[in-house]
Parts: sequence; structure tokens; C-alpha cells
Amino acid sequence: MRLWIRTLIRNSFFQVGAGILLTMVLGGIILQWLEPGEISKNDNPYWWAIVTMTTVGYGDFSPATPAGRMFAVIIMFIGISLVSLLTASISSIFVAQKIREGKGLEQLNLNDHLILCGWNPNGGRVLDSIQHLSGGKKKELVLINEMNEEDVTQLKNRYQQLNIHFVSGDFTQEEILNKASIFEANTVIVIPNTTGSEVATYDEKTIFATLTIKSMDPNIRVVAYLLDRENLTHIKRADADEVVVGDDFSAHILASHVVDPGIPQIANQLIESNSNSRFRRAEIPTEFISQSYSDLFDYYRKLNGSLLIGVFAEDENLGIGAILSSDASALDSFIERKLKEGGINLQEESKINVVINPSKDYTIKEGERAIIIP
Repeated sequence: MRLWIRTLIRNSFFQVGAGILLTMVLGGIILQWLEPGEISKNDNPYWWAIVTMTTVGYGDFSPATPAGRMFAVIIMFIGISLVSLLTASISSIFVAQKIREGKGLEQLNLNDHLILCGWNPNGGRVLDSIQHLSGGKKKELVLINEMNEEDVTQLKNRYQQLNIHFVSGDFTQEEILNKASIFEANTVIVIPNTTGSEVATYDEKTIFATLTIKSMDPNIRVVAYLLDRENLTHIKRADADEVVVGDDFSAHILASHVVDPGIPQIANQLIESNSNSRFRRAEIPTEFISQSYSDLFDYYRKLNGSLLIGVFAEDENLGIGAILSSDASALDSFIERKLKEGGINLQEESKINVVINPSKDYTIKEGERAIIIP
């Protein structure tokens, strides 16, 4: 209690407010002693004191004696000083808050937002894809890393379709995650972090962050990016919802340029965020529930010439993780051959149930959505 009182007394806003109140009370009391007449009756002297201090000057009351007028001048100067200090104190509160926000020290109050933990040279490409796939809609996004304020400002100016917020600190710490409103977030993406100095390897920090996030809120969706496939078992034990292994796909695409030219270019067009031919998800009309896959295939072909390549069961943003995590036994000649040759089996890395190019008599189930190429 004593500490709270000491803190309050040291607060400049409290000090100025107390000074204004004290001046008003003493000014009213002294005016009653100096001035006779209507101005000294009831609460009129206190009203006159506050009106004079703020230099409003309604003119309903004014001192008539020389002593009263001299006292009024003193009250005016004191009032101007105190009101100026009060205005400066209020402004400083907002300025300090803005500075804290810029440095990533402020507690955020967001809902249904996206959190991106970590930063590396490829982080900008992640933001590019998120901005493009948002379709022009303003999306709330929180960055958690140890970037400097200038770099964060540049990102905010570059990605204006994303409402970027910033929290500075170690994203493996619960206190830092709480500042980002982790419990109200929609999805958390964890990428290898190369900002700041750290003893642990990048993948170890990704795993630790995933474990911390899931321990705080088991229901939140976590998408993790690993550099080394050997850490896949550990990230699955941390209960990541989706895992993308960078080495696998990159190495396979690189090898394909040598042994099977043309295939990597096709793959890039299918997954590039700004490509007109990229994979897209589509709602399946209710009349096709319990109907065959071939009927749905013909529907999209006749509707707008789109090519139906499969279905998936969760209502999530479709990306490379969802596409490449399908059942390898059902892949068509392109996806099956190219990904299996690269040793990529992302079924174990995804909780999304994806079926690519099923048989014609496959029955469409309720809750499934279509994967199409426009």
C-alpha cells in the first residue's frame, strides 16, 4: 500500500492535478476574505478560481477591490502554468505509449490475428505471400522477434495491406507471447530465427517455441518451419499442427532442374502466391455431398474450366503444406513421382486430411473442400 502511494505521489499527472485542485481551493478561500459581495457567497469563489485559472473568463463574477484584482492576476499566472503542465503530462502519456509500441514493449489487445515468431532473410517472402493471399483484406499480424525499430518501421511501410504489430523479445517466453495476445490468436507461424544472439540452433528454438505455445493453449493452430528433417520427430512431439521441412523440397527442386528439367517450373507456378495457376481451395456445393468425385470434376470443368485435383477436410488457408501433405499413394503421376523421388512424405507432417486425384467413384464427404487449378 505504501509503495502504491509513493508511486502515485511521484506521478507527474497526479502532481499537476493536485496542484490545480489545491490552487482552486486556496484561491476560493482567499477570495472570500479579500472580496465582499456576491462573488464570496456559496461556491462562487471556487467557481471563479477555476474559471480564472483556465483563462476562460465567463465574466459572471469579477473582483472589485484592488487587492482582489491583484490576487486574480496571480491566480491567472499560476493557472496558465498548471494547465500547460497538465496538457504536457497528458501528451507525454500518449507519446510514451507510441514509443513503447514502436520498440515492441507494449501489451497488445487483438483478436483473431496471425502471429509470426522469428525472422530471417526469407521472412519478407512469407509476408509477401500472406499479403497477396489476403485478397486486399486488412489482416492483423504480429511479429515477435528481436529486430530493431527501424527495420520494423520499414516492414510496416512496405506491407501496408497488413496491419503489422511488433513485440520485441524471445518468443519462447510466455511473458512475450502474452504481450502478443496469444490466447486470442488464430494461427501462429514459427520460422527459424536469425535475429539476436542465441546459443541453441534454429530448429531447437522452433521446437521449444512450439512446445511453449501448445502448453499455453493446446487449441491454437501452430505451423512450424524446420531446416533439418532429423528434427521432425521432436516437432511432432511438440504437437505442431503443420510442419514444413525446408531442406526436403528445396533439395528436390534443385535436383529436378538437373534430371527432369521443366518440372520445377511447373511446381513453382502451382505454389507461387502471385501465380494465376496456383493451387486454390473452393467450397463444394451442398448438392455434391455424397456424390462421386467424377461428378464434381465435371462440374468445375464446365463451371469455369477449372481442374479439380483433389479434396481436403479442414477449413484452413490452403498452401504448400496442405498440398504436399497428402496421401502419397493417391498422388497423380506428377506429384506422386516428383515428391516420392525426393523422399518427401508429408502425411506425417500434417493434420489436414488431403486426398489428391482419388478414384472416379470416390464419395464426396460433408466438410470437404475442393483443391482446384483455375
